[in-house]
Amino acid sequence: MNACLSFVSMLKKTPAIEKKPEQAVSFRTLVPQDFAEEDTSCSASSSEINQNHSRFSSLSRKKDALPPVTSRVTSLLYEAESKATARDFAKSVELLEKATTLGSACAAAKLGLVYHGGLNSTVNPDYASAAAYYFLALKLIYMIPNNKWDMSLLLDVIAGLSEIYRKQMCRTEDIDIWNTGIKAMRHIESTLSDPSMTKFFTHRDNQKCKAARIHMNFCLAMTAEADGEFNDALNLYGTCKRIGECNFATADKLVKKAHTKIRILERQVPKVKPVCVSCDFEPKELSDIWKLLVCSKCQVVAACSRECLTAHLATHTKAEK
Repeated sequence: MNACLSFVSMLKKTPAIEKKPEQAVSFRTLVPQDFAEEDTSCSASSSEINQNHSRFSSLSRKKDALPPVTSRVTSLLYEAESKATARDFAKSVELLEKATTLGSACAAAKLGLVYHGGLNSTVNPDYASAAAYYFLALKLIYMIPNNKWDMSLLLDVIAGLSEIYRKQMCRTEDIDIWNTGIKAMRHIESTLSDPSMTKFFTHRDNQKCKAARIHMNFCLAMTAEADGEFNDALNLYGTCKRIGECNFATADKLVKKAHTKIRILERQVPKVKPVCVSCDFEPKELSDIWKLLVCSKCQVVAACSRECLTAHLATHTKAEK
């Protein structure tokens, strides 16, 4: 989330005793790509932002150069940047909220980050509000044709959500928020795991895609583990492991954590199919699964009782004769 974090770190700086010239804020100016007419990097440098602003200014002087919504969203994002630079944070947040109501995924992502970490005395940290804005950003991104998704913006949103899931939310106490995010992540993961979606990605976008998928699969695995679905959790942690490291520090740490989780969970998951080999009884509760008796001879099947186990052992005796 480096691009977004640069914005928040600037906002939280205390005023210096000796006033220095204000630097341009690294503040995203991307409008949602379902509105945009050309591809623009959401992680643009200050010089690129200034160039884009000049281009926008010249275009806006032409009649009908930009669709009205695009023009308004772009204007709001630049105004929000200007207010943040002037340390008028309340007005900056208000402008971002207006841009969000017009469909700006980028503005929604910024608001998610603002509520995630708080903003001096203007906004207190509130993970529920942060999650809500991140969810809205995902919804707006998902409405865009997937071949136009901005992977930098998507990774920022997913990484922000991942941190909330791992460090702030509780599966039982925040179940409604939790389930909403999991549903959204499943949709995004389904798209990003499709080779036809990623085959034209640049190397860097592929790395961002891998990082986002690691974050999402780790959250899905946490959910399965919390719900006692250990086989599903193992598979999802295994997906993180298979995706592999991607040169994004937090995602790479999650890959290593997935390795550890797999070792721990493997000791909790029965290694034989939890069905009685003789009568086909299939226990539903984990406590009943652990009561199954594993055949000492073949060690690949289990029985629900001594009688069923004896019947199965008899088949081994016949085979040996």
